[in-house]
Amino acid sequence: MYNVDAYLKSLTSNAVKLSKKVQDGIAENTRDFRLENQAHFLDTNDEKMREIRKDLDSRYEKEKLDGLKRLIAMISKGRDVSEFFPDVVKNVASKSLEVRKLVYIYILRYAEQEQDLALLSINTFQKDLSDKNQLIRAMALRVMSGIRVPVISPIVMLGIKKCVTDLSPYVRKIAAHAIPKCHQLDPAQKDALIDIISTMLGDNSTFTIGSVLMAFNQVCPDRLDLIHPQYRKLCRMLVDMDEWGQITALDLLLRYSRTQFLNPIGKGAPVTRAKKEKSVAKSFYSDDDSDVSHHSSDSSESSSDEENNTIDPDLTFLLKCALPLFQSRNSQVVLAVAKLYNHLAPAEESYKIGRPLIRLLRGHREIQFVVLNNIVAISSKRPYVFDQFYQQFFVRSTDPVFIRNLKLEILTLIATEGNITFVLRELQEYVKSSNKDFVTQAIQAIGRCASNIPDMAESCLGGLLKLSFSKSDSVVAESVVAIRRLLQQRPNESVVMITQLTKALDEIMEPLARANIFWLVGQYCSQLLLVAPDVLRKAAKTFCSESESSKLQILTLGGKLIAQEGKLSQTINLLFQYILNMARYDLNYDVRDRARFLRALVYGQQKDGASDSLEQDSDNVEDESPDHNGNGQGGDFMASSSDDQGGFEYSEKELNLSDHVKKILLSEKAAPIQENPSHGREQYTIGSMSLVLNRTVAGYEPLPDWPTVQPDPTVRRMASTLETPGHMNDRTGFGSESFGGQGKGTPSSSSRYDGRSGGFVSGTGGAQSLDKFLESSSEDSDSSEEGSSEDSDEESEEDSEGSEEESEDEEEGEESSDSGDDEGASSSEEEAILPPTRSNGKRR
Repeated sequence: MYNVDAYLKSLTSNAVKLSKKVQDGIAENTRDFRLENQAHFLDTNDEKMREIRKDLDSRYEKEKLDGLKRLIAMISKGRDVSEFFPDVVKNVASKSLEVRKLVYIYILRYAEQEQDLALLSINTFQKDLSDKNQLIRAMALRVMSGIRVPVISPIVMLGIKKCVTDLSPYVRKIAAHAIPKCHQLDPAQKDALIDIISTMLGDNSTFTIGSVLMAFNQVCPDRLDLIHPQYRKLCRMLVDMDEWGQITALDLLLRYSRTQFLNPIGKGAPVTRAKKEKSVAKSFYSDDDSDVSHHSSDSSESSSDEENNTIDPDLTFLLKCALPLFQSRNSQVVLAVAKLYNHLAPAEESYKIGRPLIRLLRGHREIQFVVLNNIVAISSKRPYVFDQFYQQFFVRSTDPVFIRNLKLEILTLIATEGNITFVLRELQEYVKSSNKDFVTQAIQAIGRCASNIPDMAESCLGGLLKLSFSKSDSVVAESVVAIRRLLQQRPNESVVMITQLTKALDEIMEPLARANIFWLVGQYCSQLLLVAPDVLRKAAKTFCSESESSKLQILTLGGKLIAQEGKLSQTINLLFQYILNMARYDLNYDVRDRARFLRALVYGQQKDGASDSLEQDSDNVEDESPDHNGNGQGGDFMASSSDDQGGFEYSEKELNLSDHVKKILLSEKAAPIQENPSHGREQYTIGSMSLVLNRTVAGYEPLPDWPTVQPDPTVRRMASTLETPGHMNDRTGFGSESFGGQGKGTPSSSSRYDGRSGGFVSGTGGAQSLDKFLESSSEDSDSSEEGSSEDSDEESEEDSEGSEEESEDEEEGEESSDSGDDEGASSSEEEAILPPTRSNGKRR
């Protein structure tokens, strides 16, 4: 009976405990099904803030999570919630992963303000570095490295060293992210961090290597010697890396290649554009890249040019490994590969840039803007890359202004004799637009196309002449300006065009257009002997109503006609005197100064009945000559005599500029060089912010120049003799029996390769460099030679000859065995990129 009662009591107590546990579980789980908005976390009234401390002290993980979410929401609104730091730190060892994440975020935010309390949680983080869950180990190291307290830098260093050898690639990735943070926290740890980076560069995990390269770029970007043994491995791993790791690796390999390889374009004469198009056109749409030659197709090139154009096999291997990345979905990766090909590949390989960049133009307009800026920079040096895709740069009605202007500029850069007809036809359609700014840009583009391709200048001039009769003042002005620039390049064919412009002078009222017409008539007045005086006559009638720029050009026109016809032409002389007198009383001081200057230059100090001012000046000063500036205000400058210190004698005739007025005013003017609006972008690196902004921004570093002497290529072959530790080798699985094992003839798992010392660093012996190895081998050989020299005195000459033959046979056998081992260890890809052998059997 007693046993039954005890059993019933125990059963009752267990039922009560179970029911309570079930109720707690139901209450806990029903919190997940609350149909309420997450915006309640942003409620900052006093009642809600008092509940936060209660939630943080709760035994339910959901309530703790709610309290932490409310704190993070307050932080996002800029409110100081550092008073809850002790309550939050108590939950640092919570079993819930979500709670831990929020606790870590909070600690990172207020660790600098509450350094003493933050140091209390370091022990927990150190314990978490040995946790079974790789996420907890990674999060612990991430928080430790993110706490900006210099005191804990040695502890962070120990945590990084421990996580570098972790079996999880994710933890090693977080360790690589912690290296730059530790360097910023304590720069004195740089040497130790470089050793860690050197070890992690041997990691064969594609998940980790991108972060390692990022740490390398931030801590020791100049230590390119660490990349030597890993160069070929990085090239092979490009395709399997994550997107941001690919961007980092491509940037590093570009800098490395610019310092380790010679310029593949060569030092000979540059290949012409037509020649490049001829060599590229055969296989532009071919999928097989084998038919594209790396050398020029011209058989008449000299042997020296062929040697200069030889591409290093390692550089060819890099370009081949980077080629598949053109198909990446990430636009930055595609742009990084384009940068690699633009700055490393020869002309015959650079055409591969075109199609992937054109594909990026289908994205958002922000991406289009960046890509188009880079296309402008590439087209300015290599226009043949995009000339077959000219239709992709036609302006659409939905394109914004910044996209539209860049497309017009690219069309002018890639215009060739084969596509200029279609480009001009498209530009003529743009002129019909109602947007005046767009029409102006289109007319300027037509002028640049005519300047680049002289064969189409005549047809372009005809189209621009028709536009000069437009009703739009801006169209007329830009058309006349474009005509003037083209006529300066074709002075022999300017008479007919200028004559037609003068006929339209009565209809053209745009000041800029009229000023350009007056300038053209004056510049080519020697070919317009019948037209120029009549233009001056019409200009004299409307001089008072002309604009400032037109008045200045009318004055110049009159001076040029006087210089051409001479002062004996009474009609021209009277017209010019009339214009000078009108300009003398003009309101604009520039016009008055121009008239005073031309009067003194053309007439000098000679008396002229038509000029009252000159008569007054000649009555006052009879023997004065104009000064050296030719402004006619002489009096201070006198001809030097024999008393001059310089010993030079000048005559008044030599100093009279009026005698040289024809040479001064009618001298040939150089044709203007019409630069593109984005001139100067080509000097910046492709894909940089400086290229987009067309100015040097903070942090921009230009690419290093190509070396003049070929560096030693054998430094990149050391990778074939190295084995990375087991935890960094993807070929050794975590569950295999050979994991962490040591093969015969390979360094142990505790050893690593030191890039500076050139040897392996073991746990006990330190770094064994190549020099020490050679010294030890030389000592052994010396001792063996001393022993053999004592025996050689007793031997005969026949025995010595036989021993020499045997030693030669042994050396040949050793060389053959060594070469066989090397061939067996190297892969097929490495054999394909090894340089050719010399006649003595050694590698170059």
